[in-house]
Amino acid sequence: MMTTDLLQFASPEWSALEEGGVLTSQYGAYLSLKTQDAGTLTLTFAKHYPNLVWTVTIDGEKSEDLLVIADHVSVHLQAGHYYQFTLDQWETGQVDFWRTGLVLADLTWSGDEELLSVLPKDGEAATPYLTFVGDSIVAGEAMAGSNHDRHQPALSFPALVAKNFGRPLNRIAYGGTGLTARAPFQEPKAIDALWQVGEGISRRRVATDRVIVAYGLNDANYGASDQEFAFGLRVYLLELVKRFHGADFYLLTPWNGAFVDIVLAEVARFSNFTVVRADQWGIQTRPYHPDVLAHQKIAEQLVAVLEE
Repeated sequence: MMTTDLLQFASPEWSALEEGGVLTSQYGAYLSLKTQDAGTLTLTFAKHYPNLVWTVTIDGEKSEDLLVIADHVSVHLQAGHYYQFTLDQWETGQVDFWRTGLVLADLTWSGDEELLSVLPKDGEAATPYLTFVGDSIVAGEAMAGSNHDRHQPALSFPALVAKNFGRPLNRIAYGGTGLTARAPFQEPKAIDALWQVGEGISRRRVATDRVIVAYGLNDANYGASDQEFAFGLRVYLLELVKRFHGADFYLLTPWNGAFVDIVLAEVARFSNFTVVRADQWGIQTRPYHPDVLAHQKIAEQLVAVLEE
């Protein structure tokens, strides 16, 4: 399948490569399509990615986890259903993931009728994306498992909120990143991630009218000083406005109430930002990330804010 055809099924976290195929560096990147008849869908990757796991969603409901044990995987799909394949995790570190990406080389379908695209075309404003930017919690990392080692982006609060509003999801979120130099990982930097999906690979532009920003919900940006955080936040807010023209922004405060006064002061410079006091939600972590039930609670709180 041509790369242009691949992109019609690919969420905004995927970008085309000159040599063919599409690349992502984002847990939670997904493929979305509708079947007209039954057939076999085959995804072929650029190589074998160890312990590559996807969540399969049918008509908006989680169905099963899909483990890919080679450089390709085939799945039988029934007729007349919406399918989504969400990237959960694979055996890599974040820096390597950013530098090399995960490449989907081809998508083939055995059915007699063509697969239907259900995502808006790039730049199309008929159904704007709901955009979330942040760190590992927004990415849906470490939500499950006895060792807090299983990612579940399909069940994370961004996915739940987007589903509630019937909107496609655009996610820009990388674990360990923050708005200051205190962040333990600086690849990608927060601003770089807004514009790229990998080193030198541009992020696709999609229509969005609401952007939810959530950095340092559980860590107050890694112990940054007030001055460090204020400067980092100011620069980032300007970059957000530059990236998402005409959108309304919702900025969540850390759960421990850190930097609330700074957030309120910096946001006051703009007319299209709303501060969301997430420190009043009573969210618990285990010990660093919220679990599936806590993500549901976050989603409920955020839906109430967005419906006001």
